[in-house]
Amino acid sequence: MNTGIWFYLIPIGVNGVVAIVAQRAKLLTLSGSIAAFVIGSLAFHYVRLGGWVLLILFFVTANILSKLSRAVFKVVEPGIQKKNGPRDWAQVLANGGLAGAAALYYGLSGDTLALVMFGASIAASTADTWAGEAGILSRRPPVSIRTFVVVPKGMSGGVTWLGTFSSLVGSSIIALAWYATFAMYTNHKWLFLASIIAISGAIGSVVDSFLGATVQAHYYDPKREQITEHEQRDGVRLELCRGVRWIDNDVVNFLSNVVAVLIASGFSLIIL
Repeated sequence: MNTGIWFYLIPIGVNGVVAIVAQRAKLLTLSGSIAAFVIGSLAFHYVRLGGWVLLILFFVTANILSKLSRAVFKVVEPGIQKKNGPRDWAQVLANGGLAGAAALYYGLSGDTLALVMFGASIAASTADTWAGEAGILSRRPPVSIRTFVVVPKGMSGGVTWLGTFSSLVGSSIIALAWYATFAMYTNHKWLFLASIIAISGAIGSVVDSFLGATVQAHYYDPKREQITEHEQRDGVRLELCRGVRWIDNDVVNFLSNVVAVLIASGFSLIIL
């Protein structure tokens, strides 16, 4: 078979297997697995195996932390109702859509800036996920990033020292993996670019928390006496108690990802 055909078939086959396994493991819905397949295929095809591994690194660590934190969260703090269950297409695109677009941009242009955008997007998603999931495990209660008043665990906009530290660690791990994958080690500018990715990812997590504390929609469920991120419960439209109705967690994740990519791009242009 022509090697050019294999160049296209291998990414499709690998990502197809990963998407099916993720759906069977109930990590993704059908729509989520399709979205992940598209993003993964773009990454595998345009930024090769190393870039694809960055996406997998985010996906695997996010799900491990999510399973762990949700298991503890249900026991210690049942008062906030979060979105649980397999990730759908909106959640996948909110966290990986810009990375897929950056991979496509790199394939079309070969521009180093596209690699920075790719890394910053994954770093921001990783930092935000690590901050949220690790923050739930904190022994100290979170405080609102806006008012610094103690809020229940799991509430969007709440921050802890453990979560903040974890976001920086997660972002730095992605930046180091990005450097190991793409850098020309003889050129010191790549170290600066990796540092920019790490910092931008952590900033993206802070932006996510701020948006979660200000504009993200939260609703009150009188039946369960809970604050929830779900707009409806048992077919009943719940009362908005904070934020803007159309801004949910997926929108917040996407916007914070955009901010991280823009910051990384702006500082990278100074070096490139």
